[in-house]
Amino acid sequence: MTAVALIPAAGLSRRMGFDKILQKLDGIPLLVRSLRRLQESEAFSDFIVAVHPGSEQEIGSDILAPFGLAGSVRVVSGGVTRTHSVWNALEAVRSTPDLVAVHDAARPFVSTEAVRASLDAAREYGGAVVATRVIPTIKVADERDCVEATPGRTRLWAAATPQSFRYRDFLAAYRRFWSSGDDPASLTDDAQLLERAGGTVKLVEGNPENIKITTSLDWRIAELLCSPSPPNKQH
Repeated sequence: MTAVALIPAAGLSRRMGFDKILQKLDGIPLLVRSLRRLQESEAFSDFIVAVHPGSEQEIGSDILAPFGLAGSVRVVSGGVTRTHSVWNALEAVRSTPDLVAVHDAARPFVSTEAVRASLDAAREYGGAVVATRVIPTIKVADERDCVEATPGRTRLWAAATPQSFRYRDFLAAYRRFWSSGDDPASLTDDAQLLERAGGTVKLVEGNPENIKITTSLDWRIAELLCSPSPPNKQH
């Protein structure tokens, strides 16, 4: 089984106020941390990162090279939406792998077990999403922001990444989406492409530390996760 990792990293980090992908988290750029975690799974033959157009050389020389990743990671131009960026990375796949996995550049704490489980599930079902079961009670609101319904939590999951797919199925789903003329911004994750094409997507339970760093609070949490655990106090 061969697999290629696609990492969309072309966002502008508007909610953070700085380019979080390049920012160092405990001395290591966030992008590098996420790539290293994928490499630790020993599941991928190639890594393709889609970055903000015009920053390809900077990412390669200033971020990847100092950490020994320039030779193992290819950098391509991203697009105006996540959907475009993943497509650009998908088009850059040189071989015909069995599987591809899309992983957020801002998720540096995914477990290697979750990565491998998502690939195994994608091989069996066609698609797989690493996710966690929803803990808070969820309310559905009407147009006045009044509660309309309270769905049961037993069937609710919060989607994360990686999201893995059979390469040929994912490529076909993308081409079908482009031909539909639908707005790429209407997609909020990658699995929706396969869902819209009628494919099966398996949910794979991931580790709770697999947060996506989006806000300043997330960054503080990430700093804590990078810190060594304090020794247990003896009572």
